[in-house]
Amino acid sequence: MQNKYSASVCTLGCRVNQYETDCIISEFISSGFEIKDFNDDSCDIYVINTCAVTAGSDKKSKQMIRRAKKLNPCAIIAVCGCFSQANPEIFKSDLQADIILGTPEKTKIVKLALDILNSRSAPPYISVKDISEYKIYENINAAFSEKTRAYIKIQDGCEAACSYCIIPQVRGGEKSRAYEDIYAEIKRFERMNYHEIVLTGIEISSYENGLIYLLEKLNHEPDLNNIKSIRLSSVDPSVIKKDFTERLAKLDKVANHLHLSLQSGSSRILKLMRRRYNAEQAFDNISYAKSKINNLNITADIIAGFPGETDADFELTLKIVKNLKIYHAHIFKYSKRPGTDAANYAGQVPENIKNARSKKLASVCAKIKAELHAENTGREFDIILEDWQGGYYTAKTKNFIDVKIKNNDETLRGSMRRVRITGCDKDYLYGEMLHPDYF
Repeated sequence: MQNKYSASVCTLGCRVNQYETDCIISEFISSGFEIKDFNDDSCDIYVINTCAVTAGSDKKSKQMIRRAKKLNPCAIIAVCGCFSQANPEIFKSDLQADIILGTPEKTKIVKLALDILNSRSAPPYISVKDISEYKIYENINAAFSEKTRAYIKIQDGCEAACSYCIIPQVRGGEKSRAYEDIYAEIKRFERMNYHEIVLTGIEISSYENGLIYLLEKLNHEPDLNNIKSIRLSSVDPSVIKKDFTERLAKLDKVANHLHLSLQSGSSRILKLMRRRYNAEQAFDNISYAKSKINNLNITADIIAGFPGETDADFELTLKIVKNLKIYHAHIFKYSKRPGTDAANYAGQVPENIKNARSKKLASVCAKIKAELHAENTGREFDIILEDWQGGYYTAKTKNFIDVKIKNNDETLRGSMRRVRITGCDKDYLYGEMLHPDYF
């Protein structure tokens, strides 16, 4: 039975947060809430799912809370996520949120909101426990995704102890989700006519029994015929060894795209970061993968201006980006995180140099992107149509290249179509649809 209440959720940060937002929204919907846009000033509760990966993420989280309070001063404000796990008192004293949770138990927000709205309790409610208490994977579920691909969380936590990263402090140790629960959630989305899933987690490379084992099981499931594409959110380059690559190359459903948590092309900097590989190992692993997996496309996370990074170190990063033909880089200017070793390293790089290096990286990737677009002109791809605007659908090829398809039928979102690429520019491939009733 639908109640009179409405809710909105703002998601900051990674795909794990997006998945957990999908779970929160699913719980709101099942409890009868109407879901509204975050800019709507009539919501009864605004939820901010926070991020703490950079200082900019902290700032954005605070901004969104203030925006929600301005939109509707009478509404309930709830926060959860990595920033509130790390600094719950900020949200109580400075920002005066009504419900404050950390990274676990996010879906409790719905019941707590109902208790406040129905006057069974008075805010604030704070429940942020020591993250080390959570040693077992918390199996929350999504029955909703606003995107045309469904995020499926397979793991939480990280034990890598990288010198720059606060995430182990707010997500805790590694915890893998049971295969039966992963399969059941994928099956639910398949029944809702999703063709593509994205396996996500804080460190999916650490999945129990091996990530490749999970991929092989899902790829060969006889009852997931409607799932045509399985994507990976982010992979540690150290995992992509010869055996991994050779097994991956045999899996027809797994997308020929890898997003690498590369971070740098300098072995000296990678050692300071406490990454599990050096630049030569990363290059050799990915080069071998590109030789074995047809039309494999590479994207990556890269940090610009890590403490101690010299011009020579940065040139090595540019070199590996060029040599691996990295199609797109998520470029993070190094940001000090309290409680991390790198925050106290000597040789902190000035902001103007970080900015210049970020721009240079972006420029190199843009050139590679344009070259890869030209190479893919004339090819055919099976793609899932995403958003429609102005007579065009946007989409991504299975190897994660951006495409626009001219079509005036606005009802095809989420369907799979065969497309021939007829042209390109620096931003997109342009295609024409073949076989209109393909899927």
